[in-house]
Amino acid sequence: MSISILIVDDNEVILKLVAATLKIDGYEIYTASSGSEALEKVGKIRPNMAILDVMMPDMDGYELCQRMRQMPVTANIPILILTAFGEINEKLKAFEAGADDFMPKPFQPRELQARVKVHLRRALAQTPALESNVQAKKIAVFSLRGGVGVSSLATNLAVGLQQTWQLPCLLIDMALVNGQAALMLDLPLRNTWTDLGKNSPDEIDEEVLHKTLLHHDTGLDVLAAPQRIADADRVTSEHVTKVLELAESKYHYIIIDFPHDFSSTTLAALDRADLILLLVSPEIAAVRCADGALAVFQELNYPPEKIQLVLNWTFENNGLARKEIENALQKTFNVVIPYIPNALVSALMMGKPIVLDAETVPAGALFEDLAYFWSKDEHKQQTPASPTPSYTRIQERIQRRLQKQQKK
Repeated sequence: MSISILIVDDNEVILKLVAATLKIDGYEIYTASSGSEALEKVGKIRPNMAILDVMMPDMDGYELCQRMRQMPVTANIPILILTAFGEINEKLKAFEAGADDFMPKPFQPRELQARVKVHLRRALAQTPALESNVQAKKIAVFSLRGGVGVSSLATNLAVGLQQTWQLPCLLIDMALVNGQAALMLDLPLRNTWTDLGKNSPDEIDEEVLHKTLLHHDTGLDVLAAPQRIADADRVTSEHVTKVLELAESKYHYIIIDFPHDFSSTTLAALDRADLILLLVSPEIAAVRCADGALAVFQELNYPPEKIQLVLNWTFENNGLARKEIENALQKTFNVVIPYIPNALVSALMMGKPIVLDAETVPAGALFEDLAYFWSKDEHKQQTPASPTPSYTRIQERIQRRLQKQQKK
């Protein structure tokens, strides 16, 4: 199959240089020297990817990118912005316009070739058919207190489950006003909840949902929060219910990253969760918020086994004692996450969840173990036919812990 790439730049030298660089890999190259010329060509050539300059005479690359995203033929193709502007605000503009990647000029030919290959491989890969009649385990990560690590736990848990089992997993960002799940995975906000909110719930089907999802390199699917705060109001509890109804028979695991509230959309997702991980940090405000959340859960008649308490030690010293918190909440913690210093912060800044470094970083191994801990019993009770490296590492750690216990 011939793979075509459209290159748009008003500089003839750059056009020839980019074209020559990519022709080496056998791509069919088309060029345009302006945005209007590009828009005229896309319907005829139906490119598999586009590379856009920013500064052009009739419209800049950001506007061209936005227009291409509105055209069915180019709505979902990879778009790379190649520009002389290298500032961070220009990169953000590119992503806001719908671009998948951003490279400053001058560029290294081998790097451009590598990036193009990655984007095309991801875009052209045949999406495996999702199983039917799967019963998803829906795990909610929740706290009424901000800053306790809800998004970090949800993101690492989702990636950990995906890389452990290599089964369909979905991460849903329910923090509709300011959710950062896509950012934490370094995924461009090409599609978000906003695209679903434009439709009535009855108009959303499996195809519409799939086109709205972002796809991480691990295989994890992500439903991202809206880019614009104003768009959060487009999403209703009926939208949330419809999405979960469609997804829960197609994915083995659905991880839901929640805002710190009990809005109608939050409640719609919490009601359908099989497990709620209530996150608490060792300070008074977080304990009070946890107590309030538990009271609401009781009023909603959630069964006690649906809720597990997780203590996240978010600072190094002087936190409330675990036993003191358990006495106050009259519940015991199922899991305690120790204080994790700079490694987690670095992962957040790079858009790379620390669980991806589980082979070399102890904190990553911890999140890998937690993903296994919260996995379906049916998965833990049977060794996979082809164990993943993640699964193998987890079993080795379990065996080492058992051996230590036997020696005591």
